[in-house]
Amino acid sequence: MENKLSVIIPVYNVEVYLQRCIHSVLMQTFNHLEIILVNDGSTDSSGVICDDFASKDKRVKVIHQKNAGVCAARNKGIQNATGDYITFVDSDDWLEQSMYESMMEIAVRENIDVIMCDFVNVKNQVKTEISNHLRKGHYVKNEIIEELYPTLIVTENFGRIPIVSVWNCLFRRKFLLDHQLSFDTVLKYSEDYLFMAQVITKADTFYYLKEKFFYNYLQYEESRSKKYQPEWWSNLLRLNIELSALLGNNKEFDFGRQLKLQLIHSVLLVLNKIEQNNTMEIGEKIRNVKTVMNHAALKSAFQNLSFDHQKQSIKFVLYLIKYKMAGFYIIYRTLISKTKHG
Repeated sequence: MENKLSVIIPVYNVEVYLQRCIHSVLMQTFNHLEIILVNDGSTDSSGVICDDFASKDKRVKVIHQKNAGVCAARNKGIQNATGDYITFVDSDDWLEQSMYESMMEIAVRENIDVIMCDFVNVKNQVKTEISNHLRKGHYVKNEIIEELYPTLIVTENFGRIPIVSVWNCLFRRKFLLDHQLSFDTVLKYSEDYLFMAQVITKADTFYYLKEKFFYNYLQYEESRSKKYQPEWWSNLLRLNIELSALLGNNKEFDFGRQLKLQLIHSVLLVLNKIEQNNTMEIGEKIRNVKTVMNHAALKSAFQNLSFDHQKQSIKFVLYLIKYKMAGFYIIYRTLISKTKHG
């Protein structure tokens, strides 16, 4: 019998995009699919849309549950999957028609634990093809260690992380089950980082289908008025703690520098959100920035850490963070923002 692919789609209040997403999966040239729609407590018509698709195509299964977050929804999908391989789709994204046929053919032929393709970033109706520095093709364990580990959780220039997103990968189901791999339901943001770090450090085989831009990722224009939430920082701190527990004592590779850079990268993200929030007075921005800069974990991260590969502008910002210069940081970032936006 032909190998089956389980496609897990967490669904939460995405009635505007959901039909396009599901339709792009149903229209795949590879049709031995099991499509698991996990309706995570939607309050719009998403649940009805899911049930409608299930009534028309026997490949579609629907699970309705109380809202528990994307990690819990993905875990529920894994628990109910029966395919030889598993993949995940975000419910506002869509696929090119030949994606799964191309990836499954290679995965099955070469007996791969994890296979990844490239994707298209879609923002403000502008499409950008996203690839990375990794070489194309097949990797065995020692090649995974030598070529993937050095940028597993962050790149030296804080650029796009090559192995981060679950939606452009297929995973052998037996591999996930044998290693008891699942998503951390406590994490509410950046959950892919931890899951993919677990996956890649456990994988014996990996395949990169380079320059095959099969997945369309819809990126929203974030509202500059969106209120900063302190839990964003606490979530990223927990992520770094979990990554450190997973990778800190790895016998095959020293992740020490990456773990420090990952925490600092998280700080840059959070401080940027604070500075861009138009609903905050400058005094509140400075207080929030101070809270982040004064965290004890940052002092350890900056110890014995050089920044030879960063641009001068980033080096200056890192200097302000290292020496806890919150006021100067806000002034500098505000000036830069005004320059960019006229």
